Amino acid sequence: MMLPTGKITKYINIGKTRTGKLVFKKHDLSIDWVQKSVLSSIKKLEKFYKIKSPLINLELVYSREEFNKIVGRETPEWMVAIALENKIYLFSTSIVEKFSSHKKSSLKKIITHEICHLFNNKLNKNILAWVDEGTALFLSNQEKPEDLKKTEWNFFIKNFLTKNIDYQSFCTHNGYKISYWAVRIIVETFNRDMLLNLIKINLKKEQGKRAENIKK
Repeated sequence: MMLPTGKITKYINIGKTRTGKLVFKKHDLSIDWVQKSVLSSIKKLEKFYKIKSPLINLELVYSREEFNKIVGRETPEWMVAIALENKIYLFSTSIVEKFSSHKKSSLKKIITHEICHLFNNKLNKNILAWVDEGTALFLSNQEKPEDLKKTEWNFFIKNFLTKNIDYQSFCTHNGYKISYWAVRIIVETFNRDMLLNLIKINLKKEQGKRAENIKK
């Protein structure tokens, strides 16, 4: 099947009765590696989440301009993948080192990270941003040990522990790294089930309950 973008679709089996899709340029030699990485990530994440994988729809991107059009804005050099409405867009290994600060070897962890978001979304479409990002970073093993400032932790507790703030504020206040450490501490101090319970907290429902209590 030829797509308007000059790409083709390959269907992959992710279960006995479930099929995922990979969309890519016909002569992209990395597609077999991408497929193996997707299936490997699914196997790992199904074991952690204790649920069947959502359907995977992954499209490879071949330039920063194409990626910016997909996201709808200029994107930073480090950004090479995004999960939007249950679809993952990912830089191809053929161009990732040319158009970003990433090495090809980093894409396996990035694939796992983005598939995590699909698992989280399957459990809860209104997940807290720090739980969503922290879980993805933790399960893809993307962060390294680093001290965080007390002021950063204080901002986290005050501003996005129980609510979502805008993306820019999340980034500028080290939201990704703090989220990783918060999730890691929860899993290592308590257990996986504690994290799974946090993932299932519906932010909109909780806000609605608080609003009702205020009215009463």
